[in-house]
Amino acid sequence: MRIEELETPAIVVDLDVMENNIRSMAEYSRDHNLNLRPHTKTHKTPEIARMQLNAGARGVTVAKVGEAEVMSGAAIEDILVHYPIFGQTKLARLAALAPKRKILVAVDSKVTAEAISSAIPNGSSIGLLAEFDSGMRRCGVSSPEEVKALAEAISRLPNVRFSGISTYPGHIWAEPDKQGGPMEELSSLIGEIKSQLAASGIACEVVSAGSTPAAKTSHLVDGLTEMRPGTYVFNDRNTVGVGACALEDCALRVLVTVVSTAVKGRAIVDGGSKTFSGDRWLSGDKTGFGHVVEHPGIEFASMSEEHGNLDLAQSGYAPNIGDRLSIIPNHVCACVNMHDSLYFHRDGTVEVSWQVAGRGRVR
Repeated sequence: MRIEELETPAIVVDLDVMENNIRSMAEYSRDHNLNLRPHTKTHKTPEIARMQLNAGARGVTVAKVGEAEVMSGAAIEDILVHYPIFGQTKLARLAALAPKRKILVAVDSKVTAEAISSAIPNGSSIGLLAEFDSGMRRCGVSSPEEVKALAEAISRLPNVRFSGISTYPGHIWAEPDKQGGPMEELSSLIGEIKSQLAASGIACEVVSAGSTPAAKTSHLVDGLTEMRPGTYVFNDRNTVGVGACALEDCALRVLVTVVSTAVKGRAIVDGGSKTFSGDRWLSGDKTGFGHVVEHPGIEFASMSEEHGNLDLAQSGYAPNIGDRLSIIPNHVCACVNMHDSLYFHRDGTVEVSWQVAGRGRVR
């Protein structure tokens, strides 16, 4: 089948580009002696996770227990749940994974650590990473002293072990050649934390951080042992806008069809917020909802649930009903989670379709 034969809207992925993205990040991590633990929130697809592992990743990262269950069910052995898991049912499901796989969980409170410890059956054990805030102001304790106190508390608990520290530097959105300052700040903070832990006699095996925009400056962070980029596998308009990749590194497109030209200067395509998600462009000039590959002058101006509204004023494009367009989404992770399956092609010929098995696994 050719991608032109697919019903739209449909997500298509260029296998050559995706494989190059996977290979490039794996090579970077090896060259800089960093363990690579890709975040699977971007693709939620075990087959892609297996490709990343085969290229050299040491394990995978997930956000929710449901995603961990999907990856564990696909025989992936080493899983980091980088999210503060809480709630009796969730913890019971997490505990069920402990005897089968190597499980790590990031925590930022003694309450969460104690709840996980209580849920894990005797004879099993999982590792806990003490999460600290490095500037994102989302999760993580706020000082080296708090990290030390949390690590000490974890070390006293049964059925869990203190495995190291983690952070998400998602606030770093400068272009890569301007990331030296923020990375130096992160290095300094990690150094302070490790000094505090060493003073208490606590070993810190893992120092985990990372995001795609800052992935390939990770070697500037002293003491880092592990990186967790996710978006790089496909890339998206945000990644391009921040300078972390080029348009030709975007492996994923959403194929859409022009379904209405009734309004002068506009075209309506058959993909709206239930196809792309409603994520704004966070980099670049922060306008529009995607990059129209065939006609870059088009502004993807607005969306309703099933309608994508294209502003043609600056493009010179005269659309016909039935025309097909391919659009690079602003935020690929949220876009993929809207779809049941992805179509993978080389030079336009579909080779395989894989289910987005982790789609909707938000618990």
